[in-house]
Amino acid sequence: MGGEREFVMIHGIILGKFYPVHKGHLYLIEEAKKYCDRLTVICGSIQSELIPGSLRVEWLKRLIKDDKTTAISITDENPQFPEEDPNFWEIWKKSILSRLEFAPNIVFSSENYGERLAQVLGASHLCIDLDRKKVPISASRIREAPLLHWEFIPELIRPYFLKRVVLTGSESVGKSTLAERLANEFKTNWVPEFAREFLESKPSPMTVDDFLPIAEGHLKSEIEASKTANKFLFLDTDHLTTKIYLQHYFHSEDPRITKLAKNLYYDESLFLDIDIPWVADSLRDLGKEREYMKQFFMNEMHLANRSFQMVQGNFKVRESLAIEIVKTLESKPMEPKYFESEQIQLRSFG
Repeated sequence: MGGEREFVMIHGIILGKFYPVHKGHLYLIEEAKKYCDRLTVICGSIQSELIPGSLRVEWLKRLIKDDKTTAISITDENPQFPEEDPNFWEIWKKSILSRLEFAPNIVFSSENYGERLAQVLGASHLCIDLDRKKVPISASRIREAPLLHWEFIPELIRPYFLKRVVLTGSESVGKSTLAERLANEFKTNWVPEFAREFLESKPSPMTVDDFLPIAEGHLKSEIEASKTANKFLFLDTDHLTTKIYLQHYFHSEDPRITKLAKNLYYDESLFLDIDIPWVADSLRDLGKEREYMKQFFMNEMHLANRSFQMVQGNFKVRESLAIEIVKTLESKPMEPKYFESEQIQLRSFG
């Protein structure tokens, strides 16, 4: 009578930077899961990289949705290439094994270094999609021009790679009209002016206490719209506008609004000039102060160190100019500021 066969757990690992995580990485993870009982995805990072390692690990944890797969980090300041240190492989072996509960049986990779890493760890190696035929993308290409490779960025993390375009300027310069037309042109979302929605639904006159709820509501609208935006997000207004009107109407300032106005980052600001007719409505009363308010806005933009491009002419000319400006953003690299702790905290990404 023979004894029962001992179960041998197959523990696989994937080592990478995930800088950023993309759909090629997710394909590798899904394929690797087919060959092992337990999979550990290891994100290696160093402090000089523009996307914090802690954020990349958080992305992995949120994108991996099963009990057999775990995402962990290695933040040791290890050499990044074998030619940097003669003990390169031993250094990485020590870092990897110190973070694992069980030694790996198999290493999965889509890189040439996978075979050597497996040898060092005493494991077998399975290379998956080395030539990137299944998912033709690399993290470096996303960093260099995220909008050109949008389809390979997981939906969860796309808000970090959007190009945000603010339309600013005093009242009745066509911000809402142009924001909506741009959104239609680029097949994406736009964020209407929250103050108008708030004040139109308010039965009593505007007070100084309305401004913080307006600022908070606008930010929440931006965050929500960013979750499903396609490459660009257009904003009818921003918190600098809220700050300006609080100062103009009530000669007051709220430090919470000022912090948002000065510190929130946008990729581009389009300043709409006053060279179109002023149109009255129930919330507009500055028709005789257009030049004064234009200068007020421009001064505040300069004080906040916000660069901008002036947009002038009739509606057709403005639209054409704005479209051309936005198109120049398509090939721009990822914006490191969106990965700074302040921006993440202000926008409450994710």
